[in-house]
Amino acid sequence: MVFQWISNITSNLVDLDLSHNLLEGSTSSDFGMLMNSLRHLDISSNNFKARDLNSFMNICTLHSLYLYSNNFTEDLPSILGKLSSGCVRHSLQELDLSDNYITGSLSDISVFSSLKSWFLGGNQLSGKIPEGAKLPSTLKDLSIGFNSLEGGIPKSFGNACSLLSLDIFTNGLSDDLPMIISHLSGCARYSLQELYLDMNQINGTLPDFSTFTSLKILYLSDNKLNGEIPKDIQFPPKLEKLYIYSNSLKGVLTDYHFANMSKLERLGLSDNSLRLAFTQNWVLPFQLLSIYLGSCQLGPTFPIWLRTQNKFAHINISNATTSDIIPEWFWGKLVLQKVLTVDISSNNLQGTIPKCFINVCFYSHEPWIKSI
Repeated sequence: MVFQWISNITSNLVDLDLSHNLLEGSTSSDFGMLMNSLRHLDISSNNFKARDLNSFMNICTLHSLYLYSNNFTEDLPSILGKLSSGCVRHSLQELDLSDNYITGSLSDISVFSSLKSWFLGGNQLSGKIPEGAKLPSTLKDLSIGFNSLEGGIPKSFGNACSLLSLDIFTNGLSDDLPMIISHLSGCARYSLQELYLDMNQINGTLPDFSTFTSLKILYLSDNKLNGEIPKDIQFPPKLEKLYIYSNSLKGVLTDYHFANMSKLERLGLSDNSLRLAFTQNWVLPFQLLSIYLGSCQLGPTFPIWLRTQNKFAHINISNATTSDIIPEWFWGKLVLQKVLTVDISSNNLQGTIPKCFINVCFYSHEPWIKSI
């Protein structure tokens, strides 16, 4: 077998990449003992099974182990049990088990004392994440999207003080969002930069996020969020991307909600029942690159605050209860900013389309705009 052949010819390998082949079968039991310099091992996109992990548990120098897209069908505790029974549990920093057929739920992985990145997306994990599922204090990235996990997030995740990115999109989480955020509000609220909870069944309304002082990316879209957005909550000050579209949220978003958000670049609020009510002379502290506000209430007048936005390349203000004449400055922005996509359909807008848009740039189609 390939592992036996490799172990017979050299023990000085540092990096071994066998990915994207058709390798299968048992690995050499001596391989781990002989590979005393190996740091990076990639056997992804092959046909290995979990039983083959016995060969790797004693590679005491191993930092990265890439096992995605193989044929692992065992439950997660069994797989982790094989790896954690050797010295690799102390050295391993990156473990990729994504896109297999792994079953069960998450378990305690704190025994992997140096682990920084753990990827488990695209498996068959199910059930609730147990409260005893502790994360290593060193963990920075946890990705468990595209599974069937239920319930909420345990408080132990909130105690992962090094956690930078938490990705649990496309699962079946169903707890209230305020409870989920509360469980993450340990020391992780200071470190967390990216939170992906989109495409779940999460309900409840928006809690206050202002204590998540490092958060840059927040995905909450395609859930079952509902109810009035409280008037006194705020978003994180460093937030760059905010997506909460396709929910059932209600209420009014004002200057207060977006105060001190000078980093915001992408805003997605479409397909809720929200109204944006900014003070007339308020200058937004951010410059948006993409604006998705379809089905939000922006009218009845054309939103004047858009005049201060000089960088957007994508804009959707369709079905926004706007009944007004399209101002000339808006047309000018579409040209100067080389806007790529525009959707102002299903309003009651009027005005004259500049010739360049008719002949060169855009085509107008009823009923998204009326010419006068």
